[in-house]
Amino acid sequence: MSHVTDLAHALTDARARPEGVALPEELGLTDAYRVQADAFAQRAQALAGWKIGVTGTGIRQALGAEEPAAGRLATSDIVRAPVSAITIGDARETYVEGELVFEMARALLPQDAPFSPEQVAQATGALHVGIEIVTSRFVHDDLPLGLLIADNCMADRLFIGDRIADGWDDRFAALPVALSGPGAHRREGATADVFGNPLLAVTWLANWLAGQGLALEPGQWVSSGTCTGVTPAKAGDRVSVDLGGLGSATIEFVSE
Repeated sequence: MSHVTDLAHALTDARARPEGVALPEELGLTDAYRVQADAFAQRAQALAGWKIGVTGTGIRQALGAEEPAAGRLATSDIVRAPVSAITIGDARETYVEGELVFEMARALLPQDAPFSPEQVAQATGALHVGIEIVTSRFVHDDLPLGLLIADNCMADRLFIGDRIADGWDDRFAALPVALSGPGAHRREGATADVFGNPLLAVTWLANWLAGQGLALEPGQWVSSGTCTGVTPAKAGDRVSVDLGGLGSATIEFVSE
């Protein structure tokens, strides 16, 4: 287990050290999630929610993944409007993604699993437009699945914009999503690109957590997966996400 502890310490330190962590040999998924949990515990912050990664068919095939992957979000990782500026370093590549964010209203406890999509919908309190900011703590961001999970699925921060609904509605399964910026850059996507339906991704998460003896809790945020793919961002860039014309999120990046 020493390699798990050592890697967790290195990844925790790398949040403040821009040179990054050298790539170790590939980790098995069990050890990868242990590294992730250990590194998160060392941050000594409350768990504010979860991010879901590897939700696209193409990326799962490329990584040889049988299911999505989960990462943890700390209190300091959550940034909410009306804040409009986020600091960003220039030592590591940083990317942005357009997301549908779930705000949980009721607990989904392990003893009640397996959960159906209908149960997860009933436990959802609100939906928001989100921009996820991702970066790797390793020296490279082209990672095999185990190292991606150990790296907390590259979670950095989650910007939460407009609240678009007070609960789940089936229309959110297939809404167009547009990410605009940096500059004239624009990417088109859809909520359906997230595991076929973001609600199915969150249902996967609830059941995966239950398998670990964990729960989705009231007040937690879930970044359900990228609707737009990843776009590089740097200081000076302005990025907006529009979700089906129902609401948006906009941030500007400033140098640390």
